[in-house]
Amino acid sequence: MSASRRIPRAGLRRAAIVATLAIALTACAGATGATPPPPSGASGDFAQGVDVGSRSVYLECHGANAPGRHTVVLISGYHDSSDAWGIDEIIQPPAVGPAVPVALARDHRVCTYDRPGTLRIALEGAPITDRSTPVPQPRTAADVVAELQALLAAAGVPGPYVLTGHSMGGLFARLYAQTHPEQVAGVVFVDAFSPTVPTVFGGTRWPIYRDSYLNAVPPGTPLAAPESERIDVDASVAQVTSGPAFPPVPIAVLTKTEPFQTTLPPPPGLTVEELNALYEDAQADYVALRPGTPQTIANGDAHYIQWQSPDLVVGATELVDGRAAR
Repeated sequence: MSASRRIPRAGLRRAAIVATLAIALTACAGATGATPPPPSGASGDFAQGVDVGSRSVYLECHGANAPGRHTVVLISGYHDSSDAWGIDEIIQPPAVGPAVPVALARDHRVCTYDRPGTLRIALEGAPITDRSTPVPQPRTAADVVAELQALLAAAGVPGPYVLTGHSMGGLFARLYAQTHPEQVAGVVFVDAFSPTVPTVFGGTRWPIYRDSYLNAVPPGTPLAAPESERIDVDASVAQVTSGPAFPPVPIAVLTKTEPFQTTLPPPPGLTVEELNALYEDAQADYVALRPGTPQTIANGDAHYIQWQSPDLVVGATELVDGRAAR
């Protein structure tokens, strides 16, 4: 879902993550007397554009993997830049913080990135990111997967990865695991968009939901710009369903209970309750991917579970990492 459709929250400052982690890492280096290596995708506080072919994609990484841990890659949802994983100010009481990247960086290398055309919700007006080079839109999940794979390789981010994907980011994480199984240790689906959504919605309801809600472009907003992220959802679903089998890696599923927080009216012919129930029903497809998949129902949470219950996202990621092969 796009940032412009959410109930806005004030005081977001992406720099808080960098500052918090930088202080912690500096303290650790001082205590051991060691000189920290220069930052890169593999170590140190890293936040910059990475050359991927003829363009640049913004990547941010913090923390270091404790023995036996895997690097965590957080994949944002539709229209969302890396900001959507939050900083402490975005956490919604009575949630238990800190924000997901900060908490996971205690024992993991954690990386987020800005897909081209996504929104910087940590900035006033949620402009389109200027940290990644624009690309022609629309794109498909396969395009996103190829970009992420090239980005992680170019930056030297150590794998295999635990992929934690929110919303449409879950669909991207699934296709990444199908396409590059040797690079994936596990996957966490955070209220993820399932490839069964079109079927579950069924009939005329799917194109109505897709066109008037999922792909809605409110005039006068950053989403109306030609460089704004556009995903060909039908083509992306087809890529997942016709792609290789999902690998035998551990997964976890987190599912909301509350309606999407949005300023848009419900799509014609769909009530808020129906929209929410259908989206949740489609989560069964993710649960069925692997035997013994834990599904956490985030009671009282809306779509951005990482804002309302960041500890649930952290716990699910740690669970999957603990079950992953070493």
